Amino acid sequence: MSLSTKISVFVSIISILIALIVPSSVVNAALQGWHLVDSGKHLDWDSNTKYGTSVNNAVDLWNGHKPGVIRPDSIWVIEDVFISDFYEASTTMAVTCSCGSIKLNDYHYATMTADQRTKTTTHEFGHALGLDHTFGSKDIMQQGKLSITRLSQTDKDSYDEAYLTY
Repeated sequence: MSLSTKISVFVSIISILIALIVPSSVVNAALQGWHLVDSGKHLDWDSNTKYGTSVNNAVDLWNGHKPGVIRPDSIWVIEDVFISDFYEASTTMAVTCSCGSIKLNDYHYATMTADQRTKTTTHEFGHALGLDHTFGSKDIMQQGKLSITRLSQTDKDSYDEAYLTY
């Protein structure tokens, strides 16, 4: 057996052992490497968006899984993320920046259904929580103008894993 074949077999065995030992939630977690959650494990937000209902729906979805992590800004705490609107004729529906902003594109939001706005805003909050894109057909964290209004198991597992990093 050649050295390259031995290395291939060894790598395959290690991969199988990792898959067996590491919990599936860790294997399936989709984390992006940064988040906006503060050292107290809160994501405090403020906004001047006209899509407040979508923001509140998004907060309710994530807080339904982990209560109290996302909360509105107050005079006692500094906001971790500021949500605002912008207008740009592009394919970008919304964007979350590691600098502490979520921007909702009125070019798209104005014609979206309420469910599509909720999904997109929830998706952007997911980025602020540290989650990356996923590819499951029922995942909030998949890209696209979709009408998903529930967190999938992958969304929840990813959030659980991200929470451990805060």
